[in-house]
Amino acid sequence: MQEYKKPQREAVKAWRLSKAIALIVLTVIAGIIIAGMLLAEADVKTFLIVCAFAAAVLACQAAALCIFPLIEYKQWKYQISDDKVEIIHGIFFIKRDIIPAARMQNITIKQGPIYRRFGLFTVEIALASGTFEIVGLSGETAQEIADKLREKLRERLQAEGVM
Repeated sequence: MQEYKKPQREAVKAWRLSKAIALIVLTVIAGIIIAGMLLAEADVKTFLIVCAFAAAVLACQAAALCIFPLIEYKQWKYQISDDKVEIIHGIFFIKRDIIPAARMQNITIKQGPIYRRFGLFTVEIALASGTFEIVGLSGETAQEIADKLREKLRERLQAEGVM
């Protein structure tokens, strides 16, 4: 049996940057709401409730920025065998996705702006029921996985007489 593999360690930095951007956006939104309340001269009780709620949301997001990427990295792993791909991920609730090779329809390598900054890629596996992703991969690893899965897809289609 093959061992589970993990994303690149750089994925932690990418996930942290993503959460930092979310924190900045939430801070700006909270600032706009609070400024609007000040300009509208909202009553003090409502203003304090909104400020307390905004502070709680921002504190939770800041904690998530520091803690969640490390926990997520510890949980995240994947395994590719001859007949399936298994992906285990999550923070509070651990999810195990088992993707049968016979159900795969399309394999895509993608890279968003944050992953591009860290040289990371995602392999997306499309099925009729949805998509699954293996995240935080080096370019070489992503290409190897995509090639291997595409070959399995090609073999299946030839066996079915589609190709």
